[in-house]
Amino acid sequence: MLRWSCLFACLYLVFASVAFAEPVTLRARIEASGPAVTMGDVFEGAPADVAGRAIAPSPPSGQMSTINMPVLQAAASAAGLQFTPPAGVNAVQVVRPGGLRATLPAAGGRTIADAAIRRGDSVSLVYQAPGMSLTMRARALEDGAIGQPIRLQNTSSNRTIEAVVTGPGAARAYP
Repeated sequence: MLRWSCLFACLYLVFASVAFAEPVTLRARIEASGPAVTMGDVFEGAPADVAGRAIAPSPPSGQMSTINMPVLQAAASAAGLQFTPPAGVNAVQVVRPGGLRATLPAAGGRTIADAAIRRGDSVSLVYQAPGMSLTMRARALEDGAIGQPIRLQNTSSNRTIEAVVTGPGAARAYP
């Protein structure tokens, strides 16, 4: 009898924790601001008591890093969160802004000393959403260093797009 009651109590705890798990989703833009990438940086809807938990080391200022989906699934599961990864997404990219040596000239224009993209440059722009990735050519409307948001103009449609600089001549836009 004691054995059955212990088994019942264990099963209840397992199913209760699954039933009451907080549902979370990936953020459209994952941006780390401290020394570690936290649950709150990655997941939309993470409860306050879980949001500060570290998942992985943060990339250096002005750089990007990648976190694989199994790592995110394990972190969410360990925190008691209900997370289903988007179909076809194997990893997420984390941006850590900063590391810029920006200088402002007297005229009020914007000049960046370590720009990876200069105004007028042709840029390979990647637009990525869960399950799809599009690459197009764009023209830079301003200077930008790695990890910094800049404005680009799509050369086909002349539409202005805001994207994050990922390297020399390369940027990524998010939905």
